[in-house]
Amino acid sequence: MGMIEVATAHGVFTVDPETGRAALRPASGDEAPIWTGTILPSLHLQSDRGPLVRHATATVARRGEGSAHLELSFGDAGSGSAVLRFGSAPAGGAVGLSAGVTPAPDTTTAVEGGVVDGVTGATEGAGPVEAGVVEAGVTDAAVVELAELRIALAPGLALRDLFFGLSALDDAERQGVPDPDYPEWPDWQAGAFCVPGIRPAPATAIARRWDLGQATVALGQFGPALGAPYAAAFPRPVWSAGFGDDRGWLVAGPGEVPDAALTLDVRSTSGALRWRYRDDLWGPPAHPRTWAAPLRLTWGPNPVDAFARFFATFPARPEPARPAGGLSAINTWGDFRRGDFDVLATAATAAELGAQAVVIDDGWESFESSGHASSDNIPDLDAVREGVHAAGLEIGFWQSVGWVPDPAGIGLSDDDVLAGRDGSPALGNWGMDPRDPVRHHVLDPSSPRARAYLADRIQRIVRDHRPALLKLDFGYGLPGPDQAAPRDPEYRGERMGHALYRIAADAARAADPHVAIQLYGIHPLHTDVADVVALDDMGDHGAHDEGLGHRRWSVWAALAGPRGVGLSGSSGYSWEQDRDSVLDSFVLGGAGIVLPLRDPAHPPTERQLALRRASFRWSRPTAAWHPLFLDGPLGAPEEQPEAGTWARVEDGVITAVCLRSAHPHLDGHSPDGTTGLGLADLHLAEALQGWEFEGDWAVVALGAPGDGGVGRAPVAVIPATPGRISLPGRADACQTRWDAEVGTGTDGQAPGAGAPDGTLPSSGGRRGEGAAGATTSDGPLTLVADEAALDAGLQGWTLY
Repeated sequence: MGMIEVATAHGVFTVDPETGRAALRPASGDEAPIWTGTILPSLHLQSDRGPLVRHATATVARRGEGSAHLELSFGDAGSGSAVLRFGSAPAGGAVGLSAGVTPAPDTTTAVEGGVVDGVTGATEGAGPVEAGVVEAGVTDAAVVELAELRIALAPGLALRDLFFGLSALDDAERQGVPDPDYPEWPDWQAGAFCVPGIRPAPATAIARRWDLGQATVALGQFGPALGAPYAAAFPRPVWSAGFGDDRGWLVAGPGEVPDAALTLDVRSTSGALRWRYRDDLWGPPAHPRTWAAPLRLTWGPNPVDAFARFFATFPARPEPARPAGGLSAINTWGDFRRGDFDVLATAATAAELGAQAVVIDDGWESFESSGHASSDNIPDLDAVREGVHAAGLEIGFWQSVGWVPDPAGIGLSDDDVLAGRDGSPALGNWGMDPRDPVRHHVLDPSSPRARAYLADRIQRIVRDHRPALLKLDFGYGLPGPDQAAPRDPEYRGERMGHALYRIAADAARAADPHVAIQLYGIHPLHTDVADVVALDDMGDHGAHDEGLGHRRWSVWAALAGPRGVGLSGSSGYSWEQDRDSVLDSFVLGGAGIVLPLRDPAHPPTERQLALRRASFRWSRPTAAWHPLFLDGPLGAPEEQPEAGTWARVEDGVITAVCLRSAHPHLDGHSPDGTTGLGLADLHLAEALQGWEFEGDWAVVALGAPGDGGVGRAPVAVIPATPGRISLPGRADACQTRWDAEVGTGTDGQAPGAGAPDGTLPSSGGRRGEGAAGATTSDGPLTLVADEAALDAGLQGWTLY
C-alpha cells in the first residue's frame, strides 16, 4: 500500500502500515521529526521455556474508506488482524471512529492514480496503490487509530503485556541494556514526555526526554502498585500520554477503557504504552481477546491543545450533568483530618460564607465502606443531617468504592474480594505500603455479592439521608496485576476501578435520579460517570506550592469543560495560599473548599474569607464551556502548562475571566509573537479590548451567555490583590455597588463607601482616597482596591 500520510495545520503524520514505523513532522516542512515510533503491537508472552517477545508485522489485506485492513503475524507466537483508520476530526467536536462515526470530508488532494478523498485516503476509480504516498488531506484536526485488533496466540502461550512502541534491539544494542530482563526496548522518541500529574510536589506534566531515566508512569488508576510514583486522585485517569517539542505534540492512548493496567514505560529517552495483563498468573479470558480501539493518535501545536484534540475524539457524554453537581460546597476534610468532627459548626460557617452544601468526608463512618455513622465522630447523624438542612444547605457524603476492612463483618467472604497468587485475600491502601498498619480488602466486581453489597450500601445512604451529592473515592489505590486481579477478565485492569465507580453511581441514581456524583480524573470515559469533577487533593503539591499546583492543575481540569461535566475548583489546606485557587475557580465554574475552618493555629483573615465569599456568591457552575488561554504557558520541554490570564467561554461568549498581572496580555499574543489561545478563536478576545488592570482580578458575567458575557452588564468584578481595573464603555452605562462583608464593630459601612446602601452614581466623583473606590469619567470605569479595603472584607463590585 505504501506510506499513509495525514496532514494538518499542525503536523504531517506518516506511517508504513506493514512495519508500523511512523513519524510526526512539522507542517512547515522541517525534516526533523517531532515524534517517531512504531504503532503495531508487540507481545510480551510467557511460555514453558520462559518469557519471550514477539513484534507484529503486517500485510495490507484490503483498503476501505479511510482505512487499511491488516493481517498481522507474530511469527511462531500467533497471528491476528487489525484495522488502521485515518482521517479528519472536527476541531473541538466529538468523533468516534471506533463507534462507526464517519468523519466529515474536508479537502481533496491529487495523487498519481486518482483523486484521494480528503479524509478517507481511498482512490476513486483506481486500483490498489502499490507504492507511493496515500494522502488523507490537509485538515485542522485528524485522528489515526489502530482498531478492531484481534490476536490468536499459539498453544502454551500466555499474555503478560501488550506494548505499543516496542521494537527489537540488535546484538550490539543489547549489550548496553541496563535491565536484561526488560522485554526489548521502547522506541517512541520526542523531545519531551507529557502526562498530567507526571510528578507531584508541585504538580508537573512535562518531563524532558532524559529527565525520567528508567521510569514507570501510571496513566490510570494504578500507581505504587506498579512501581510507579504515587498517582494522585486528580487528574488521573488520563489513559493517554503526550510526546513532543517546541514545534508540536502528539498524544497517544486507547479509545476504550483498558482491560489492563495502563502505563507509560520510559527507558532512558524512549517510551512505550504498556497494557499489563499477567494472564500467566490469572488466566486468559474464555474467548480470544479483542480490542475495539487500543491505540488512537492526535496532534496539535502544544500539549494542552493536543490533549484537547484527543479528548474530543470521544463521543458526547450520554446524558447531561445533574444540576446538584454545581452546588458550591464546603468539604469537611480540612477539619476532619485534624480530628475535628463538628459538622454543625461547619454548616454554620458554610451558611455564613454563602455556600450551598456541606460534604461530609472520610471519617464519618463506623469503618470505611460501612455506610453507618461512627458513634465516636458522628454520634447522631440524623441530628447532623437535619441541622445541615435547617441551615439552608444540601448535604453530601464521601464513599470509598473499593475498600472493605472486614468482608465477614459485612456478610461477604474471601470469594468476594481480590485474591493474590496463593488464593488468600490481597490487601491494599492508598500508597500500597505493606508496612502501613491500615490495609484493606478490595471488592472484586466479578462477584455478584460484592456488586450487590456496594449498590445496596449506596442506595441505603441515599434513601436514609437524602444527599444532593456523593463523592466517590478510592477506585485507585488498588492492587495491580502483579499482586491480584478480578476473577472475571472483563473487570481487570483499568476496568476494575471504573466498574466500581459505575456500580456506585448507577445505584445512587436508581435511588434518586437527581443525586450528583463527584469524581476525580479528566478522561472523557471517566467523566461520563460523573456530574462534577473536583481538583483534589491539593496536598499533593506540597505545603508551600498549593497555589502554583492549582494553576497547573486548572489547565488540565479545563479540558473537561467541553465534555459537559461540572468542575469544582476546590482548594488546598492553606488559607495563605488560597488566592490562586479562588481565581481559577471563577473560570472553572464550581466553588468548593476543603480548607480547615477551625484551626486555631492558622485562622483565616477577613480578606481571605471575603475572597471565598465572592467565589460562593458569583460562581458560574454551568457544565458546558471551553477555556480561552490568553496569556500563560501551555507547555514546552522546558516549561510547564500553567493557568495565567484566561477565560471561560460559553456559547461563543466570554462569561468569566481571570486576570493576573504577571500575564497582562489580553489579545492572546505574548511579546515573542506566539499565540497562547490553544483552544478557542482569536476573535473572542475582542470582548476584552481596552481593558487595563494592575494586580489580580476576576470578572464574572451574572447573566446568561445571551446577555453578552463580561462585555456587558451585569457583571461582578472581584479583586484578589490590591490594584485597579479600567473597563471601557462603563461610565454612562451602569451603576456600581460596593460589596463587602464588614467586620464586627462597624455600622455596615466600609471605609470610603459613600452612601450607606453602598451604591455609586454612574458618573462623576472619586471615592475615598486610599480606600476601595470607583472612578468614572466620560470614558472607562476604573475600580480601585487597596490593602485597607481588602482587609475590611471587600468582595468586589457588581456592575448593572
